[in-house]
Amino acid sequence: MLAKTFKVAKEDYEISADVLLENKDLLVSLTGGDIPHLGGVVTFDFKSKKISKTFFESHDGRKHKDIFLAEQFAEKIKDHLNGNLCVTAGVHIDGITEKQIDASLVMVDELAQAVLNWQNEKIKQARTPQYTTHLKRDREGHLI
Repeated sequence: MLAKTFKVAKEDYEISADVLLENKDLLVSLTGGDIPHLGGVVTFDFKSKKISKTFFESHDGRKHKDIFLAEQFAEKIKDHLNGNLCVTAGVHIDGITEKQIDASLVMVDELAQAVLNWQNEKIKQARTPQYTTHLKRDREGHLI
């Protein structure tokens, strides 16, 4: 496992991308602002190319909008990955301005590019798993 934190600041706040590279898979946590939290999750299945999203409800019952940051991050890098991706996002700024919202999209693009560059360098250390073929399974997938 390799870990790295990337940070970008604009419009008087910062967004961080805490990244874990688990062989070929990436786990990314985008947080920042006044109250970092967990607002939503976007996953990308490398084999099926399927994207899934989970929105969490905020304290007042609305859906967290920072899921859009996770979506944008995933869209920016998914076609350049060698494995699965899970992106969480939680960025809250009290009294956020339109300029700060616009800046968040630019910051996420910059973070995505930095993560992708780092991943492309580190992926050289990845291993291909070897599967045991002598084990037999029944129709439900249980070992016999």
